[in-house]
Amino acid sequence: MDENKLEAKLLKIKALAERGEGGERESALRLYQKLLKKYDIDEEALQKDRLNKHWFTYHSDIEENLLVQIFYMVTGDTEYFRRKSKTRGNQCGCMCTDFEKTEIRFYFEFYRKALQEELEAFLMAFKLKNHLFPDESARCYVAEEAEDPEVSDILLKAQKLAEDIDKSSPVRMISTEASDIPEENEPELSESSVG
Repeated sequence: MDENKLEAKLLKIKALAERGEGGERESALRLYQKLLKKYDIDEEALQKDRLNKHWFTYHSDIEENLLVQIFYMVTGDTEYFRRKSKTRGNQCGCMCTDFEKTEIRFYFEFYRKALQEELEAFLMAFKLKNHLFPDESARCYVAEEAEDPEVSDILLKAQKLAEDIDKSSPVRMISTEASDIPEENEPELSESSVG
């Protein structure tokens, strides 16, 4: 196995062993010790304590927010940096060790996927709560077919989430905006007529 890939894998497993819970933690620790022994790696050599600026790519404001929170979780430091790269896109960086860099990458990949799944369920819940689906009066209305089992799980979760979402009302917004418009018969007051 390539030395860099092995080191990255070991660092991910060690991070899981340090932050995991219960059986997950114990399994990761056993695997970590087994791989150290198998490849005759000195644990001290694996942990490099030198701080460097490391950069991580993200694709949206929500991902940036998540990444910065993971920086804080792993390092305890609130300082981070931003840059835009023509080849890599938007990036955030922080001062961290190589071990922390691997840990940040591991957690960011994991939680980014989990966040995306939660956002999909939330978006579905928002659509449900606000009835953003066509009815028979829609020009291109087609009756819905049976649900895919995977979609059903998301739909069930979305229905539970929808219970806690405040319903948005475009009619309320329009009526609020309309109350700000003077009526045609109502004369508008100017500064000269007020006096």
